[in-house]
Amino acid sequence: MKSFSKWTTEEVEDEFQLVCQPESQAFQDWLQVSTEISSEEASFLHQLSRKLRYSVRDWNEEELKIYFIALLLDKIDFYQEQYRPFMERELSVEYDENKKLWGFIDFLVAQGKHSPKQSFFFIHEYKKELDSSNDPLGQLLVEMVAAQKLNQHQHPIYGAYIIGRHWYFVILEASSYSESLAYDATKDDIINIFCILRQTKAFIEQLIIDSKHCVVQERGNEPR
Repeated sequence: MKSFSKWTTEEVEDEFQLVCQPESQAFQDWLQVSTEISSEEASFLHQLSRKLRYSVRDWNEEELKIYFIALLLDKIDFYQEQYRPFMERELSVEYDENKKLWGFIDFLVAQGKHSPKQSFFFIHEYKKELDSSNDPLGQLLVEMVAAQKLNQHQHPIYGAYIIGRHWYFVILEASSYSESLAYDATKDDIINIFCILRQTKAFIEQLIIDSKHCVVQERGNEPR
C-alpha cells in the first residue's frame, strides 16, 4: 500500500488497465469553450497573469497557491449549495484484496457539507516551476481512480495538475483518460484556463441534475 504521491503514470495504467485516449469526445467538449468574458474579468485575469509572470520563478508552493491559484479559483466560486471545494482532505478506498488507495488531495470539488462525498474535479500539485515532482500526472490519475471507485455514479472525473505557470487538464472516463497540452497562465492562455474552470462548474451542476434523474428513474422502476 502506498500513498497517491508515490504512483507513476505507468503504474496507474498497468494496475487499473487505463488507456490514454487523446481525442475523446467528452474531453473535446470540456476544453472547447467560449472565451467570452466581461471587461471586469479580463482586467482581473490580466493583472493576475502579470503578477504570476514576474514572480513564478521565485514563489514557493504556498506562495503560488495563495497569491495565484486561490485567487483564480475564488473568482470561479466553486462554493455552492449542492457542492463545495475541499483542500488537504484524505481519500481512501479498498479496490482489491489487501490493496488500498489513499492519500491527501490538494484540492477537490465534491458534494458533501462536512467531508467530500461525490467527487467531480481535482487539482493536483501547486508545484513551483523549478522544483516539480517526478510524475504529477500519475499522482493526479490515481486520485481520480480512487474517486471513481468511491462515487455512486460513473460520470467522468475532471482534473488538472499545475507546475508553475503551466496547467494541464485531464479527464478520466471509465478506463480511459485524456491529457491536454500545457496552458501557460502568464500568457493569454489564462483566459482559456478561466473559461475551462467555469465550464467545469457548469458540468458539475449538470452531473448533479443527471444523477438526481437517475435516482428518480431507479425508484420508479422498483417493484411495488
